[in-house]
Amino acid sequence: MASTARQPSRPAILLAHFGTTVPSALDALQNVKRVVAAAFPDVEVRIAFTSNIIRNIWRRRRAERDSWLARGVPPEVIDAMSVLGAIGKLQDEGFRELTVQPTHIFHGEQYEDLKSYIQGLQSIRTIKPRWMPFESIKLGRPILGTHGPRHDYRLDVAEAVAALEPDAALARERGASLVYAGHGNEYFSTGVFAQFERAMNEAYPDVATHVGMVEGRPDRDDVMRALSRDRPERVLLKPLMVTAGDHAHNDLSGDHSESWRAQLQLAGYRVDSIMEGLGSNDAFAALYQKRIEQAIHKT
Repeated sequence: MASTARQPSRPAILLAHFGTTVPSALDALQNVKRVVAAAFPDVEVRIAFTSNIIRNIWRRRRAERDSWLARGVPPEVIDAMSVLGAIGKLQDEGFRELTVQPTHIFHGEQYEDLKSYIQGLQSIRTIKPRWMPFESIKLGRPILGTHGPRHDYRLDVAEAVAALEPDAALARERGASLVYAGHGNEYFSTGVFAQFERAMNEAYPDVATHVGMVEGRPDRDDVMRALSRDRPERVLLKPLMVTAGDHAHNDLSGDHSESWRAQLQLAGYRVDSIMEGLGSNDAFAALYQKRIEQAIHKT
């Protein structure tokens, strides 16, 4: 008679990245994974890409797999799966406790869709509990928090501000205003970024910080109007994104006339454009570790 003994519970962490097609931008994502894996040495840590477009590009690139491997692209990126695909693979391999941690900055379209997927999986009920896909499946929250009474998102904002002290220090050293550009979206309020901007200015009052979005508001025009009141000679431009991918290199710092850098220069500012994702900052990457711990322990 076959044994019905349950297998030992095996935990896993799935980092849900938006993703990127830019090889140089992968360092920030890999750094987040290194920080998380170091904090959970006995837990399997994997990645998934939430962007359908980015996954499709990597799917086409697999035809030249050896070429991309030679350029230093990790196999897990070339073979990047969707969140549901990665979860299914983990379940097939016998992992029974899953924590999904988004690396999205705020609660926007991508996080809302991810939350819907996880809630769907959490709703599964089998007649025999031992055949449940997972003993537990938990979802962490974005860096700038989410709505609801469980966590005070203002504390999440304060943690992000503290982790970004090196950016304020660099702007101060260069005598520049600090301009962050986030991805944003057109479907959910991006109001939390206004609070993030205010918190940065309160924490670092000697550095004027302005925040705009590639999609949604506040946008580049809002930032330009704010700068016109400050009239700095110099601007430090950085992406408010976990990785400096296509948006950062094209929309923010591209050589075309409509990029943020070009428009700032046209307005008469000296622009220092640093296209490095926030995930390269160890203190910022550690915030994902903290969100995972909070999801696991429900704190």
